[in-house]
Amino acid sequence: MQFDDEYGHIALDGAENVRDLGGIPLAGGGEVAAGRLLRADALNKLTDADLDRLAGVRTVIDFRTPMEIRTNGADRLPAGAELVELPVAGGDLDAFYEVIGSGDAERQEQLLGDGRTEHVLVEINRNFVAMPIEREKFAAALTLAADAARLPLLFHCTAGKDRTGWMAAIVLTIAGASRADVMADYLRSNDYHRESYGKLLAYLGESGQMRDPELLRPMLEQRPAYLEAAFEEADRMYGSFDAFLTKGLDLSEDLRTAIHDALRA
Repeated sequence: MQFDDEYGHIALDGAENVRDLGGIPLAGGGEVAAGRLLRADALNKLTDADLDRLAGVRTVIDFRTPMEIRTNGADRLPAGAELVELPVAGGDLDAFYEVIGSGDAERQEQLLGDGRTEHVLVEINRNFVAMPIEREKFAAALTLAADAARLPLLFHCTAGKDRTGWMAAIVLTIAGASRADVMADYLRSNDYHRESYGKLLAYLGESGQMRDPELLRPMLEQRPAYLEAAFEEADRMYGSFDAFLTKGLDLSEDLRTAIHDALRA
């Protein structure tokens, strides 16, 4: 598998935030092995050439909800890959989409302005920890990642930033990555979405749908406060991240060791 930058990015025609987690340094020396764990945005628009570049992936975890899949399309999978659907709610954003489409600048300001969008994203990330049904899905994904026979494994949601970002944060922390390196990986989604999201904001302004398209930026971007909210919720509910893994996700020490061993170069 070939990468297009130092961070394991795979430049595809039908997805823009696909990247390998290899190369991230781990405590005690070593790093995440290349070609074992990949994170991505949705795969429904992949071309045949894209699928060739992802050849060898054995397992694909789709965190999208059934409604997202119906709206945007099912994944296109590399040959031989097994699809596992583990839907995680990415927040109830229908009201946001409706008010953006309405073109009503006053309503947009009322819903999106004064930090309200940031607050919604913070709460979404807290719920990844607080909601039992969401914890179950992440725990199931981690169990798959612990199985060396299922690697290389790719996990994704729609934009590959929120649900996918929390999954990456959990698995990298288990493997031994520092919080700083976990955050750097989390924020890197901004780099790969920057061009398309810039075009979207420009279109919303030029078309007249939004008087102030910048109101939408906090929903499109990754910000440290979003990931910090999930870690803080884990500490609040369980006392520590380790206790969250044990009590919140019901991960045994053997399974955590398997993840550590499966990912370490």
